[in-house]
Amino acid sequence: MSAQISPLPSASRLPARFGTPKLSFGWVVWLARFWRAYDTRRQLAELDPHLLRDIGLTRLDAQIEAARKPWDIQGG
Repeated sequence: MSAQISPLPSASRLPARFGTPKLSFGWVVWLARFWRAYDTRRQLAELDPHLLRDIGLTRLDAQIEAARKPWDIQGG
């Protein structure tokens, strides 16, 4: 007598409690925001004084912003 192996259920045959499988891309969004914060703060630190004046910042303002950690992101 051979044991018969039942196939794995397809997603359409899963019990209702499992719901529809969903992918979460929240970490991708967070990583993109992390990288953008890192990159723009690095660029801000490299701006010439006349460009900082154009956007209404002092060298100290730029240094303080550039020193923030990339994960220190406001708004969201």
